[in-house]
Amino acid sequence: MKSKIILTLFVISIFAIVADDCFAQRMRGGNRGSRGSSNRSFSGSNTGSRKINGGNMNRSGTNRTFKNNTNSNINRNKVSTRDKGNVTTRDNNRTSNTNRDKGVRDNKSGNTKDNNRKDNTTKDKGDRNDRRDERQGDRDDRRDERQGDRDTRQDERQGDRDNRQDQRQDNLNNIYHNNYYGGYQPYYYHPYYPYGWGGFWYPVGFFMASLATTAILVSIDDDDDYNDGGNVTNNYYYDQGVYYEKSGDGYNVVQAPLGAVIAELPSGFTSTVINGKTYYYHGGNFYESNPKGYKVVSAPVGAIVYNLPEGGKELDAGGNKLIVYNGAYYQPVLFEGQDAYEVVEYTAK
Repeated sequence: MKSKIILTLFVISIFAIVADDCFAQRMRGGNRGSRGSSNRSFSGSNTGSRKINGGNMNRSGTNRTFKNNTNSNINRNKVSTRDKGNVTTRDNNRTSNTNRDKGVRDNKSGNTKDNNRKDNTTKDKGDRNDRRDERQGDRDDRRDERQGDRDTRQDERQGDRDNRQDQRQDNLNNIYHNNYYGGYQPYYYHPYYPYGWGGFWYPVGFFMASLATTAILVSIDDDDDYNDGGNVTNNYYYDQGVYYEKSGDGYNVVQAPLGAVIAELPSGFTSTVINGKTYYYHGGNFYESNPKGYKVVSAPVGAIVYNLPEGGKELDAGGNKLIVYNGAYYQPVLFEGQDAYEVVEYTAK
């Protein structure tokens, strides 16, 4: 009985020792391999989620968790590296394709386009030159036509002038009612009405007791036949188109002495051109330009005037009425739509 009890105790002791030794080895082996076993059970008991413990980076001794996080980062980095590599590869491929396409375009279509452009430029330049030459030719033709037209018109005008000149010359020998007189314009009767040239103008024969302070002594051109051999004395006075001569206690208005020279023409003068020479007319007197001013001359045949002063006399020339003034003969005419008078050459038969 005693031996059985001792044997039983012995077996229990051995079983206890073996169990204790196994438990100790198990505990040591777990710590060496990974201490996360206790952490997992602790984490599981506290949070009930293994995922939360795996994401917790603050607990110490959680090598498995940290290792897993590290491995996750490594995996993510690897994925990123792989993606980056793929992206880089794709970008390189795109660059290569771009370069290749660019090269193809530069080598093929680019050169072709450049050649086409050069050809088109050369063609356009040639076309522009042709069009420019055509336009220049057209301009030259039009210029020649215009010059030809101008020459033709000038010849026509010159012919008309020559014809009129011949006509005028023929008119000088025209015979009207057995009287010789002629002029450049056809006869056109209208009544004679004397005309005055303003408040300072007076007709021939008017007497003045005294002269205005503006009257001046006029000179006679001694180099002209108007002076009767140089015997004419300077006893004429002039004031605003009117000529005066001393008479007793006053002054009489007289015809303008031929050869008298004045510095300026009186206000209201008109002009007429005969055979290319200009004559000036005022108050029944004619002037021509002179180095000293304006000289009184005889009425030139063919001169046209619109007014005659008081003192003119009508003359019947075979039915035509002529006006005689200061030794000149005037026939009534219609000139440029107005009543006028033309100086004519008259010789009684």
